[in-house]
Amino acid sequence: MKTITALLILLSAMPAAAVGVETLIAPMAEPLQTGQKTTIGIYIHNTGKVNVVVDLPDRLTCLIKSETKTSKVAAYPETSLPGSSATIVPMGFLKVRYVFLVPDGFDGPVRLEIPAFESASVLVALSDAPPPPASKETAKTSEKESEKLPTLDDIQMLYQPYLVNLGAYNPMYFLVGANPENSKFQVSFKYRFFNPESTLAERLPWISGLHFAYTQTSYWDLKSDSQPFEDTSYKPEFFLVSPNIKTPIPGNRGFFLQGGFQHESNGRGGDLSRSTNFLYLKPMLIFYDPKSKFGLYAAPKVWAYVANSDDTNPDLSDYRGYFDFELKFGKADSFVLNSHLGWAKEGGSLQLDLTYPLDRLFSSNFDLYIQAQYVNALAESLLDYSQRTRAFRLGFAIVR
Repeated sequence: MKTITALLILLSAMPAAAVGVETLIAPMAEPLQTGQKTTIGIYIHNTGKVNVVVDLPDRLTCLIKSETKTSKVAAYPETSLPGSSATIVPMGFLKVRYVFLVPDGFDGPVRLEIPAFESASVLVALSDAPPPPASKETAKTSEKESEKLPTLDDIQMLYQPYLVNLGAYNPMYFLVGANPENSKFQVSFKYRFFNPESTLAERLPWISGLHFAYTQTSYWDLKSDSQPFEDTSYKPEFFLVSPNIKTPIPGNRGFFLQGGFQHESNGRGGDLSRSTNFLYLKPMLIFYDPKSKFGLYAAPKVWAYVANSDDTNPDLSDYRGYFDFELKFGKADSFVLNSHLGWAKEGGSLQLDLTYPLDRLFSSNFDLYIQAQYVNALAESLLDYSQRTRAFRLGFAIVR
């Protein structure tokens, strides 16, 4: 297996960095092997006299270039990042580490570039020469390292590079009702069609915001003997979300505009069939304090019905209305309260969700949230859209 020896490390600056911020990109000192993981350390130093806020991406694209070939690999944080951004005090620094798999197929000098950090690059070389004799301690360590096998995720990523575009969308949970007849679960995901660091996205930045999403919400009667699903809503959609828009609002960390088209149906026939479509617009305003980890999310959503089924649910708008206001507040590593408030001709609707990470209770052994949900709403399900649901549910979430 060929080894890689670091030759040169260059200084660079963070993208759109503030004056006085210097960034050093440094690979690990020990020799690295193709086909195995390598770690890059990033040191961000604030040499100015005021606090600066720097972005911490959860995915980096690294380019490995030789004279005749270029390979693109994705790098991910070695450990959990403190957030999507971090504040660095004057003369302070921050260190983050990213990991990626070194690709095969190179021989001789190559350059590692990280476009997200502008001119950041590292010159490395491939060598067939065997490593120098190691001491006994070093040999033991190397032997242990060589025994480490790649994980299934590591191997799958080699053949599924587009998985980086797949992510969570709406909350995902399983909740049992205080009355088990009102149990509920939901799954949801989104897929980004265009890599934001692709050549097309560089020419047309807006195109990286084009997504497909799918959400499925099922209402489960766990009380009856056969435990039937009372109804299920299938909600595919296409949407476009803007880049972060700078605002003069104090404390604002993000402002995004999302618009899209969504279909919703319950997949049933005859008198039990329900379906609708709508176009929507949703501005999202986010406040977050990296130091305290408290955040606030506000997202009013308005929509217009398109080709609503006039045969089975002609008056759906009287019960579901034309808008939803989502407000979320809490601490990133603690309690978060999420609320949805709507109003329609036939009355108002409210949903409250309170979540708390279980790893705070069990020494980081459970990557789940405990969730409590209260609903007092019209048209929670499509089948019984003209009825009001009043329910309290308790369970677990993997996305909140």
